[in-house]
Amino acid sequence: MIRLIPEFIASKSLSSNSQKSYLYDLQQFAEITKGTVSQSKLKLYEQSLADLKVSAKKRKISAVNQFLFFLYEREELDHFYKIRNKEKLPLAKSVYQETDLSVLYQETLDRTGQLIALLIVELGLSPSDIIGLKWENISLDFQVLTVTSNKSMRVLELSDSLLIHLVEQQKEAVYLFDNKGGPYSRQWLFNKLSHYLTAVGLNEMTAQKLREQYIIRSKNKGVSIMDLVKQLGLKSPVTLEKYFKN
Repeated sequence: MIRLIPEFIASKSLSSNSQKSYLYDLQQFAEITKGTVSQSKLKLYEQSLADLKVSAKKRKISAVNQFLFFLYEREELDHFYKIRNKEKLPLAKSVYQETDLSVLYQETLDRTGQLIALLIVELGLSPSDIIGLKWENISLDFQVLTVTSNKSMRVLELSDSLLIHLVEQQKEAVYLFDNKGGPYSRQWLFNKLSHYLTAVGLNEMTAQKLREQYIIRSKNKGVSIMDLVKQLGLKSPVTLEKYFKN
């Protein structure tokens, strides 16, 4: 068995470092099993790996199983042996985590900045969506808000807390945030939002990060990626795929 280790390694397309790892693992296997293969010898080898990390154990077992199959194909073994490792690597923790945003619902003197933040984190609206919102797009009685563009129309439900803030903001005007009958600029919105977020201790937050929180929270509630595409008014799910990988 030992004499065939170099031939086995040469039969595989491996980098120099991988060749060294295979050689070390297989020499260790041959040493522990005394160069013979049987169920009892494989159990002995498994026991020798007991204290290793799951990742190291999986690597060694994979190398040995490949080698055992090579020996079986070469008719060096009359039976196909395989070590079955039932341990699994722990799932990687998603880098996209919910942030505590409860401070956004606390009383504040800056109602404008607060409303902008809530429109983003509760409805996933973009800055362009928000500055384009007109009062005719908002039905306080039916508790819905309609976002329109050249190619789509989205009808979004308003939570009770968001409804309260809109009622407080209600006035005779064309736009939700009205600048003498016209919309404000995106820069105005960014400045208002940044000032408010800084005041409530969320300096690291931005419009983009608040929208990301909407995506993360929706995903965690079980909303499908395609439903999120519709809610956000996106053309495809490509930009959302990274949030659903885990």
